[in-house]
Amino acid sequence: MKKKVGIILCVIFSLLVLILGGSLFAANHFYSKVETTESLKPEDVGVSEGLVQKEEESNIVNIAVLGIDRDGDGSNGRSDAIKVISLDMNSKKVKLTSFQRDTLIYIPNPENDFDKLNHAYWYGGAPLTLKTLNYNFDLDITRYVAFNFDAIEHIIDTIDGIELDVHENELKVTNDYIKSLNSASSNDVDAPYLTKGGLQTLSGRQAMAYMRNRYVGDDFDRMNRQNKVMEAMIDKVMNQSYTELLGLLDACLPYVETNLTMNEMISFGTKVLTFDLKNIEQTQIPASDNKNKTVSYKGYSPLYVMNSYQDLVRDVHAFIYNDTEYQPSPTVIETEAAIYETFGRVE
Repeated sequence: MKKKVGIILCVIFSLLVLILGGSLFAANHFYSKVETTESLKPEDVGVSEGLVQKEEESNIVNIAVLGIDRDGDGSNGRSDAIKVISLDMNSKKVKLTSFQRDTLIYIPNPENDFDKLNHAYWYGGAPLTLKTLNYNFDLDITRYVAFNFDAIEHIIDTIDGIELDVHENELKVTNDYIKSLNSASSNDVDAPYLTKGGLQTLSGRQAMAYMRNRYVGDDFDRMNRQNKVMEAMIDKVMNQSYTELLGLLDACLPYVETNLTMNEMISFGTKVLTFDLKNIEQTQIPASDNKNKTVSYKGYSPLYVMNSYQDLVRDVHAFIYNDTEYQPSPTVIETEAAIYETFGRVE
């Protein structure tokens, strides 16, 4: 089963890297449009000593790809799409790991408490998100690309909307979100409400409202709605001409933040040009059939307690590094025990 949650983020990132890798002129032009932050050292984001050499030994570069929903409240926002894109330089493959946003994990210093995974960005931006992923999954991530979800609205409007099959039971909540987005926008042109179910063309704001619907079904249903929007975007974006793609990228880069240096983008882009980008391997952590239970904590619900955090880490390392013999670190084992002690085991 294909896992395409948030794949458009990967596509945009891939286009970014590929184009920047084309020439020094292009690199200077596009890089100047991106919001850049300082590089992070392994010790800044909690990469354990045993994993510091993992990138060099495996020749696999991991980059966190974060889709940020700020809801217009002035905060950092939450990383409602959390992915790790892995560039396997030896096998010339791209792999994409999607992490469930509401997974109950431990957010390390300065929070030092249990919470849902997507709150790490809310508390400490990209650095704390990377630190949280490294802490809970024994990863070695020091690089990231973050996309404001407003970019999705902008992309969809730039390509004149997308076709989406909206179910009748999704209309009311979607329209509630359209009303909220219209109220929060400084744009005088409000998006119209949806009047019927079925296949129809949605504007960027209508599609964003549809994606934000968290009250019809569970969180996996919400992720499925995200899938539908992303896949519809891909279908339309991939039919754009090269010139249109350049214009689209040019318009969307102001919504991008990264700590990748220009030299890294050129280096990775040059190598990725030789990869098979039509066959991106994907997985989801946890899988939708993972046995779990939900709990409430600090007023937030649902938070998903996994049946085995150690197995999740093994799955991550088997997929990213092809390491089927990996044994989770003491940190992971101790964190799992603390979660079960606090919230109980999965029955």
